[in-house]
Amino acid sequence: MTEATAETTYPIWAVWRWKLHWQILLGIVLGALVGLGLASSVETSAELKDSASFKTLALIAQMFINGLKMLIVPLVAASLIVAMGGIGKRPGFARMGGETLLYYLCTSLIAVLIGITLVNVIAPGVSDDGFVLTQETTDQFSNEQATIKKKVGDKEGSDFFDVFLKMIPSNIVAAAANGQLLGLIVVSLLFGYFMARLNDDKRVVMEQFWGGLYDIAISVTNLVLAFAPIGIAALIAKTLADNVVALGADGRLDQLIGMIFMFAVTTILALGIHALIVMPLILKFVAGVSPIAHLKAMMPAIVTAFSTASSAATLPVTLDCVETRSRVSNRTASFVLPLGATVNMDGTALFECVAALFIAQLYGIDLGMADQFFIIMVALLTSVGVAGVPSASLVAIVIILQAVGVPMEGLAIILVVDRILDMCRTSVNIWGDSCGAVVIAKSEGEDQVLVPQAPNPDTAAT
Repeated sequence: MTEATAETTYPIWAVWRWKLHWQILLGIVLGALVGLGLASSVETSAELKDSASFKTLALIAQMFINGLKMLIVPLVAASLIVAMGGIGKRPGFARMGGETLLYYLCTSLIAVLIGITLVNVIAPGVSDDGFVLTQETTDQFSNEQATIKKKVGDKEGSDFFDVFLKMIPSNIVAAAANGQLLGLIVVSLLFGYFMARLNDDKRVVMEQFWGGLYDIAISVTNLVLAFAPIGIAALIAKTLADNVVALGADGRLDQLIGMIFMFAVTTILALGIHALIVMPLILKFVAGVSPIAHLKAMMPAIVTAFSTASSAATLPVTLDCVETRSRVSNRTASFVLPLGATVNMDGTALFECVAALFIAQLYGIDLGMADQFFIIMVALLTSVGVAGVPSASLVAIVIILQAVGVPMEGLAIILVVDRILDMCRTSVNIWGDSCGAVVIAKSEGEDQVLVPQAPNPDTAAT
C-alpha cells in the first residue's frame, strides 16, 4: 500500500471494536433494561432474590468486582513503591507531596462550600405546609434503620480518630486484607523512600521486582477491563432490580417523596457544579489543558466508578486512563492517584454536608453558622480518613448529627436514594483525583500531558 489510513473503520454493529467507554455505556443501558424487566416480573424482594436470574446477575457482578479488588493491593503497593523509589531521593519530592496535599485540601473545601451553599439556598428539607419529621414517620423506614445499626453500631465521635491509628498498622498483611488502604499507603511510601537509599546492587534488584509487579498488575487490569461491559451490565441490572422492588413494595415514600427528590436533586446539582464547572476551570486556568480532552480520556474510569460506586475498585482503571490516555507520567500518576483514592473524596465530603443539613431541616432544626462550620470541618476530616473507617459516610453523618443535636434516626431517610447518589459522588471522586494528577504533572513540567500523539508511520502502513 502506498497510502495508510490512521484508523480502520468497522461496522457499527461490531460492538467488540468500540472504544471501551462506549462498550461500558452500552452495558449500563442494557443492564438498566434487564433490571427493570426483572423487577417487573416479581412482587417482593424475597421472590426477586430467590430467582435464578437475580442470582446469576449477582454472581457475574461480584466476579467483576472481585477482579478489580484483587488488583488493589499489588497495584497500590507497587505503584507507590516504584514512584517513591524514583522521586524519594530527589529534591522535588517534598514539593510534589506538598502540592498534592494542597490540591486535595483546596478542592475538598470548595466542594464542601458548594454543598453547604446549595442546601441552604434550596432547603430541600423545608416544606411549604410546615411538615416536620416525627418518630412515627422514621419508624416507616425500618429496613434502613436496621442497615444503619448494622453498619454504624455504637460508634461515636471518638471512634473516628482511630483512623489515624490505622495509618501505622500493626500488621500490614491484615491491613491489606481488610482493605485499609491508608496503612498500606503509608507503609508503601516508607518502603519506597528507603529502597531508594539502598546500595546499587540491592536497589536495582528491588526496583526490578516492584517494577515487574506493577507491569503485571497493569496487564491483569487490561484483562479484567475486557470483561467490564458484561460485569457492569450485570451490576447495574442487579442493583436496579433490587432497589425498584424494595421501594415499590410499600408506600414508604408517600409522605417524603418530594423532599427526598429535592435532596437528591440538590446533591447531584452540587456534585455537577463541582465536577463540570470548578474542576474544568482548574484544568483550564491552573494546568492549562483542555478539560474536554481530559474528560474524554477519563471516560472508562468515570463510568466504571459510576457503576461500581467504589474509588478503590476503580483505581486500576484510573491509573490506566491517566497514564495511557491523558499521558501523565508513571512517576506522577503512581504517587498522586493511590493517595487520592484514599484521602481525596470531594464528592463524599460534599454529600456529608448536604445530608446532615437536609436531615436537620426535616426535623425543623435551624443550624447556625457555628454548627455549619463544625460540619465543614468534620466533613473535611472524614474525607481524608474515609478508607480507614467502614461505612465512613454513615459514621461521619452520625457524628455530625449527634454533635449538633439532630436525631440520627433521620439518616434512614437518605438511604432510600443513597445508591444512586453514591454512584454519582464516586464518579466525582475519581474525576477529582484524575484532575489532580494532571495539575501536579503540569506543575512538574510534564509537557506531554494531553498532547495528541502523531500517528506512527511504521504501524500505520502495511
